[in-house]
Amino acid sequence: MAKAILLLDLDGLALAPPKLCAEDAEEARRLSLPLVGPVIAQLSAGKELRINGFSGYELIQAGECVAMLEVFEAPS
Repeated sequence: MAKAILLLDLDGLALAPPKLCAEDAEEARRLSLPLVGPVIAQLSAGKELRINGFSGYELIQAGECVAMLEVFEAPS
């Protein structure tokens, strides 16, 4: 299942358009999408990731949450 990853500020507003990606290599090839891991690494820009609930991550810099990543199942 393809995923959409959204970079949000602390108020929940999108900082960039959602990135579509795939969970495994076969799906990535079939749909011509990047893999989830590299997309998360790119959007986190070297900040520490902390799991925030079932579908998200907090981006931590200098011990403070500075943004969030939300991961959703993309519509078919």
